[in-house]
Amino acid sequence: MFAKFYQYIRAFSLDVVAGAVISARWIGNYFNADIPSSAILALGLTVWLIYTIDHLLDARKIKSQDALFRHIIHYKNAPYIFGLIAIVSMGLIFLLQNLKPYLIGYGLALGFAVFCYLIFIHFVRKKVYWGKEWFIALVYATGICLPTFAYIQSIPPILIYFWIQLFLLASINLILFNMIEYKVDKKLGFNSFATVKGADFSRRVILFLLFAFVLIWSSSFLFFNAEELLDYQAIFILMASVLAMVLSKEVVLRQEEWYRVIGDIVFVLPIIEIIIIDG
Repeated sequence: MFAKFYQYIRAFSLDVVAGAVISARWIGNYFNADIPSSAILALGLTVWLIYTIDHLLDARKIKSQDALFRHIIHYKNAPYIFGLIAIVSMGLIFLLQNLKPYLIGYGLALGFAVFCYLIFIHFVRKKVYWGKEWFIALVYATGICLPTFAYIQSIPPILIYFWIQLFLLASINLILFNMIEYKVDKKLGFNSFATVKGADFSRRVILFLLFAFVLIWSSSFLFFNAEELLDYQAIFILMASVLAMVLSKEVVLRQEEWYRVIGDIVFVLPIIEIIIIDG
């Protein structure tokens, strides 16, 4: 029963939303940024809207029973999901009224870029690969760091450093999923990094990104001396280790889409720092 319940959580990207919200609060805590809960909630709703709209647009293309569960559920329940999108959008508008103008401006600029990109890849250049995974990783990492940037009104080097690590982890996460879902995406005609470049090349890219992450992670101890950074870097290396484990056990984890369960939980792991260490 729990497995079925969690399948719906993943289908509606609630685990992704949780990861973004928790990671944003986590990054903000490092800088003691006074980020209101309404800003974090607005981020979560925005992430949900982006992922849900993308899934709905993808679901239009399904013509096979072999489609992934998230596409099937969005295809069958599209009218209800559109209604939920309208409700969530109204809630988001209400929240925006309570946020600082410059955060709203940053958020709208990022949201507009995402909107234009989705329109472009789904309606203008449908048959060509335009680096969707890289773009989503960039937006996801930026969204996580955006509340902190908006409320401290500066970009300290360590925030850039955190952004780079988040971007690498998000890229690994997305390309890893592409690689594992390669055959299904190919059959359904979805363009992804793996379907364009191949599963073997995708694996090599993932290994390179993991290597780059380890190098960047290690360099933190040379450039930054803050004592509290140790806790954060411990969480970051744990996140990378979990993704590396998924890569090494991909065959076993294909069953029941466990690779997605574990892969998306990676961005929830900072809750360890928030609850246990900061607690």
